[in-house]
Amino acid sequence: MTQNPRHLRRNPTQSRAEATLRAIREACLKILDEEGHQRLTTNRIAEVAGISIGSLYQYYADKRAIAADICNELLLAELNEVDRLDEQAISMVRNSLETTMKFFVEEYVARHRRLYLKLKGFYLEMHWHYDFETYVLKTRPGKLTTVEWLPRALKRYREILGVHDLVLASTMIVNVIEGTIHATLDRSPELILKQEFADELLAIVLSYLKYASKSNASPGSS
Repeated sequence: MTQNPRHLRRNPTQSRAEATLRAIREACLKILDEEGHQRLTTNRIAEVAGISIGSLYQYYADKRAIAADICNELLLAELNEVDRLDEQAISMVRNSLETTMKFFVEEYVARHRRLYLKLKGFYLEMHWHYDFETYVLKTRPGKLTTVEWLPRALKRYREILGVHDLVLASTMIVNVIEGTIHATLDRSPELILKQEFADELLAIVLSYLKYASKSNASPGSS
């Protein structure tokens, strides 16, 4: 499972500090784009940003912390993740179990696709260390976790589900999706860019949700 993301060592309190943070993030992206992730070091980032290495370490513990900050900004700005993966958003697509889970799976996959395309090879090094949901919960303490609201969405389809413990089922679904995505990023990263990947992942989730209804059926039932 993903580890908790590293956070800023200190928060910017003035425009100059915010400008420094922006310069650090922009330098990181510039190096990744023009030089490759092998050249991405804190010393090189500081050099390209035009600051001292001491100034960089005032805010970030290491290059992964910088990348995590970039990931957070990208997802908040481009995907509006904070408000999309909640119960209100899911309620908009509750036409069927299939459409609900399709929305859910594709949002997860899209998140990692964007980060991989943005950070390229460096994301392949640090993806296990990045956890966007932990970041959201820290910044918005009242927000429900996925495992808290997903059982409520599944409850609508209880009659066609083969699983009975919806909290456990939700935990298993999240683990399967995250584990599959991370393993794919480790072994065949280009695969997550294909629609077939999301389709097959959805099929796995739906099969799990329905399998017990068949296994529990009586021998003479159809």
